[in-house]
Amino acid sequence: MAEQYPKPSNNLVTPLLTDLYQITMAYAYWKTNQHRRPSHFELFFRKNPFGGSYTLFAGLDEVLKFLSNFHFSESDIEYLRNTSQLSHCEAAFFDEYLATLDCTEVYVHAMKEGSMAFPRVPLITVTAPLGIGNLIETTLLTLVNYPSLIATNACRMVVAARGQFWEETAGANPPRALLTPRTDGGGPSRNTPRQLAEGGPADFTRRKPKCVEFGLRRAQGPDGGFSASKYSHIGGFHATSNVQAGKLLNIPIAGTHAHSFIMSYTSLALVEGVKVKRVKGGAEEMVELLPLVMKYREELGWTKTNNGELAAFVGYATSFPNVFLCLIDTYDTLHSGLRNFVLVSLALDDLGYTPRGIRLDSGDLSYLSLECEYVFHTMADRFSRPFFLRFGYCGLE
Repeated sequence: MAEQYPKPSNNLVTPLLTDLYQITMAYAYWKTNQHRRPSHFELFFRKNPFGGSYTLFAGLDEVLKFLSNFHFSESDIEYLRNTSQLSHCEAAFFDEYLATLDCTEVYVHAMKEGSMAFPRVPLITVTAPLGIGNLIETTLLTLVNYPSLIATNACRMVVAARGQFWEETAGANPPRALLTPRTDGGGPSRNTPRQLAEGGPADFTRRKPKCVEFGLRRAQGPDGGFSASKYSHIGGFHATSNVQAGKLLNIPIAGTHAHSFIMSYTSLALVEGVKVKRVKGGAEEMVELLPLVMKYREELGWTKTNNGELAAFVGYATSFPNVFLCLIDTYDTLHSGLRNFVLVSLALDDLGYTPRGIRLDSGDLSYLSLECEYVFHTMADRFSRPFFLRFGYCGLE
């Protein structure tokens, strides 16, 4: 390893991040003068994860950082010298061998990171003296196995989200007003036939799906969360909610708000007087948003939606009018959240802003997303607002 790389992302990645038996074997090799013997190691896996047909190789960057910076510190050696398993070892093993050991004689050949890999085909091959080759084995495995698992799972999700024939059928039939709206303006009649086959008359404008990683709060600690953000991006995810990963890795970050944000608003009085700048028509005046929202509420007859939720949407819209995307399943997805979102979206459009879409965290995501889609198409026709046809949907399982 002649080339110098930055230090590993995680400070725990040191020569001691290994199994004890790697060090006991290294001592035996040194004791019997076998530690300099040329050796060859292959890192591979036996079967694809998740019952799949491929694996995405990841983790190579951290492997190279680790090897480039491999060095036992004085405190590392002092700790090893005083363990019960190694306390009998000769001092020269610690002072003359481990203290001076690095990876300058280690040669690495590897697949390109992000490549598709298959069982028993080496991902990485290492040619090195037997002692050092043995000492780095466990660390390389832990730096490759979890990242490859995350990248593979992410890739499978992206493929599933896009569908097998996405490129061939995307946008084949933009939707038209083929659906009979309910009398309450809340979507199509239950008796209206719904043809959802790809390419059929109700095949909606299809947008390329984007997957976003939101796993930090459920991850296996800080490093598990950071690694998941990093390697899901390699697997094809568009962005992450992890702000630290966004900063350190320069990958897009994404996020909206939580249920707690919605529940913290309890009445419309909390957003009375809040204003947003009108950008339509070049006037750029500050306009109170709530009266515009209430006008559409009366027009559509949606007067029984949750007031606190509507207040939260108004508050969020005034704060982020250019990227208005709301979580709509806090109380009643179809009869409150969806309708409140529509009301605020109409008001924002009047002022020159284009809402982005909705987020669903619970319930039957397939059913709810279809119901929302029908309502949006109905609103697009009723108010001649084509932006309803371009909404994005964010679903979390």
